[in-house]
Amino acid sequence: EVDGRDLDGVFALTRLEVAECIRKACEQGKTAEAVIVGGGFIGLEAAVALADMWGIKVSVVEMLPELLSGALPAGMSRMARHDLGENGVAVYSVEKVLRLEGEAGQVQRVVTDKRTLPAQLVLFAAGFVPSGELARDAGLACTPSGAVLVDEEMRTSDPDIFAGGDCVSVRNLVTGKPGHFPLGSLANRQGRVIGTNLAGGSARFPGAVGSWAVKLFNLSFCGTGLTAEKAAIEGFDALSVGVEQLDRAHFYPEKEMMHLELVVERGSRRVLGAQGCSSLPDAVKARIDAIGAALQLGRPTADDIGNLEVVYSPPFASAMDIVNTVGNVADNALAGRGHGRDATEFMDLWARRGENEVFFVDARPVAGSAELAAAYPGEWHAVPLEETENRIREFPRDRPVALVCNTGLRSYNVQLILARHGITNTVNTYGGMQALMKSGFKS
Repeated sequence: EVDGRDLDGVFALTRLEVAECIRKACEQGKTAEAVIVGGGFIGLEAAVALADMWGIKVSVVEMLPELLSGALPAGMSRMARHDLGENGVAVYSVEKVLRLEGEAGQVQRVVTDKRTLPAQLVLFAAGFVPSGELARDAGLACTPSGAVLVDEEMRTSDPDIFAGGDCVSVRNLVTGKPGHFPLGSLANRQGRVIGTNLAGGSARFPGAVGSWAVKLFNLSFCGTGLTAEKAAIEGFDALSVGVEQLDRAHFYPEKEMMHLELVVERGSRRVLGAQGCSSLPDAVKARIDAIGAALQLGRPTADDIGNLEVVYSPPFASAMDIVNTVGNVADNALAGRGHGRDATEFMDLWARRGENEVFFVDARPVAGSAELAAAYPGEWHAVPLEETENRIREFPRDRPVALVCNTGLRSYNVQLILARHGITNTVNTYGGMQALMKSGFKS
């Protein structure tokens, strides 16, 4: 419990009534600064609403290193952080709230272990656990975290009692273990199953993969299944690949770049999850829905995603949709035809370029690479894909080579050319400059 939680202007985002109190506090015009404690879905949605609707200066304090931890991979979390920062929301991670301070009973400051933030409104959204006390007191089986255990008919350990919604634990269809998915979509579907069975029917809810979506400012993020980090925790030997591609045909006048990542298990080639972001919420949701459905109904492989039948028409998608592309990129990585890193890892390498021996190569046409090459002579090397074969002597054989282009495709082809010439200590940048810009790349 944090000292000062009882001050006016401090709320926990747990009840509908709280939303009305927050709205009134904002309407009174006395709230200039707000602090959100917690960088999960609810906290970030609240941050966006306060900044966008009310023009309030918002800070987010998160104990963990990343926003949306567990839902987004670290690299895409950086994209979320950049989107918030570009729109005036400050993010302070690896930081703990120590106490709240006020004047005349009204909160005025949030004191963390690193700084003091002014705030006339403080919202706690630091994560929630299922409230299973009633079920436990009734003798029902619960998980250690308090979620009520149910079977596929949504029956508890007492066959005459059903349960559904945020308080229950259902099977995670990816891991096979009990999972907790506090999502309104699942609660509604579970309610139908419960109603059918209470009426004498025989309906089943086999489990979930945990598909989700959240809209920030310019970008919307979606995911399903496991991230690479979660897969490792669950004991999978997995890799993650990423792509940047137009969401529609390249010749269609209205189009946007989309980022999509796929998590696959080595050996079995099984797909474990996917995450994506785009400025168009419906477009990225459609791709995650397709992969999520495949995860829910079977054990798809990278090959299945590469050949997944998705609708094509220029106003809606490319002939080789980004879903298929990310499956094919995973196939290439599993087959050893290329090795890649995400934008965050490239940015870290570039930031430490004076400490390492990495040779940075930009495979874009000269028009795209000239500015950086001129700004960093001898460090940023512009070698267009088309010139790689003729300039092979310029590539070192005794140093690692980091490759980048606009989306990752041209630099992947350079990686293949270098491999044919015996230069194999190379790494491609998934998503290329498009992903780097989404992540806040500062040259």
